[in-house]
Amino acid sequence: MIEPKNFLIILIATISVSTVIILNPFSENNDFSNFTFDAVYLKDSASVLITFADTNGKSSFAVLEILGMEDTFHEEFEILDSKFTKLIQLDKVPKYGWKTTPVTLEISYDNSVVYMKTEIYDEGQFSSDVIFGKND
Repeated sequence: MIEPKNFLIILIATISVSTVIILNPFSENNDFSNFTFDAVYLKDSASVLITFADTNGKSSFAVLEILGMEDTFHEEFEILDSKFTKLIQLDKVPKYGWKTTPVTLEISYDNSVVYMKTEIYDEGQFSSDVIFGKND
């Protein structure tokens, strides 16, 4: 069970990221088709495979978080070749499913910041939608 203190931290983080994404309206000039972002649960290895790629090659730094778990996963790192793959071990599947476990990504991209949010999905299922936001 999630401790009340941890639940509050997770709730605040989720609301913060969602607010940033919602308050950054999309103009017609924002084209995110060069990005791919995916989070799939691999049952055999009890892990989540996170992948990211930027075909424009302008991504340089990432902040990756998996929210909704007892301990929020948080990692900051430089991106090489504008892509990365992370395999993250999980102790257990969330009690209330993957819909309660958002994955957020903040990318330093060509003098701006691009925000992405998706959900983990089970291997063999359809991938989850990605929500984008941008801060120029």
